[in-house]
Amino acid sequence: MLRRGRIGAWLGLLLVGLLSGIGWLRWAKIPGFLFALWLLAMILYGVFLFFFLLPALAPAAPHEAGLVRRAFAAWIFGRLRSLGVVDAGQARASMEPRQGPGLWLMDARSALAVEGGVGFLHIAGPGLTWVREGEQITAFIDLRPQRYPRSDPDPVTVRTQDGLSLGFQIRTVTAFAAQRPPPVERGLSPYFYPAPRVARSIAQALRAARVDEDRMLHWFELAAHRAREELALQIGNRLFDELFGLAREGTERPDPPLARLAQEIQRTLVPELRRAGIRLDRLRLALTEVPEEARRQRVEVWRSQWAARLARWIGLAESELLLEYARARHAAQMETLQALREVLSGRDALSPNLILLHFLETLDTAVRKSGLLLPEELNHLRTYLQGGSP
Repeated sequence: MLRRGRIGAWLGLLLVGLLSGIGWLRWAKIPGFLFALWLLAMILYGVFLFFFLLPALAPAAPHEAGLVRRAFAAWIFGRLRSLGVVDAGQARASMEPRQGPGLWLMDARSALAVEGGVGFLHIAGPGLTWVREGEQITAFIDLRPQRYPRSDPDPVTVRTQDGLSLGFQIRTVTAFAAQRPPPVERGLSPYFYPAPRVARSIAQALRAARVDEDRMLHWFELAAHRAREELALQIGNRLFDELFGLAREGTERPDPPLARLAQEIQRTLVPELRRAGIRLDRLRLALTEVPEEARRQRVEVWRSQWAARLARWIGLAESELLLEYARARHAAQMETLQALREVLSGRDALSPNLILLHFLETLDTAVRKSGLLLPEELNHLRTYLQGGSP
């Protein structure tokens, strides 16, 4: 609206000048003194419009927009700093993003200055919310980025149930839901202290960052803060072997322990953060420090597990050999008994020499099937029984 009014003012100035010039030249024939006064008034009007009214409505140059932004921020953030408001252009801590976050309460002039800046449109989340009261226009703008990946990992040290100290790094990717302040507020003026209802709207937008009564965090810090607390709770209730133990024999290989732990923490925090208006998109854990005692313990566990596996494999191999030997021995005994049964069945008067000869021949056949030969003594005995010379 203000931009259309600015364009209309310039068009009106040109139209008035054109009509006045035509009227003076052809029909009006006004005295030159009056025309000079009118021309001077138009020049002053143009100077006022160009140098005063136009920059006030919407500064065109980037440095003018920056001046308006810094001047307005210097005033408004002095009032709202107690609520945790952060200006995107002010110096910030190393853990905060380079652009945003911030909550601004501003008049139409400053809102247009911000709206015309490409850099602010890039980081604006919910955007501008206009509040109108007659000719007075106030804008409530939320410059918190909708998606903020933590630039630096957050280090944390926790202890397991058996007393081992482990170092972790936490990375979170969060998104902030658009805030919806009241669309209409009465009796507002951006040049004085904000009305209680506006202050409550800003406090409601920042309520998600309240940790306790005496401490507040920005919304992008809250997810990492709760993740640290939940990580300490999860690690404190488990032993080191429960976290990083090997899979048991006969079971499927589980997910990496840190990924599994991160999924459990994320499932726990998602409902709580959603109620606060924060969406936790990703949570990653990295192990940075393991004490020497835990490393030695892990090596001993691995050594004992592999020794048990090797002993089991050797035992299985030995049992297979013993089983094959028992099978061969049983087969030989069965063949021997079968040979004796064939010799003795149906024959009442057989000499012992004939029985022994038949047994040796059957034994020789079984041995030759295995690729071996009878001992020399048994061969001499078989030859003797057959009637040959020993």
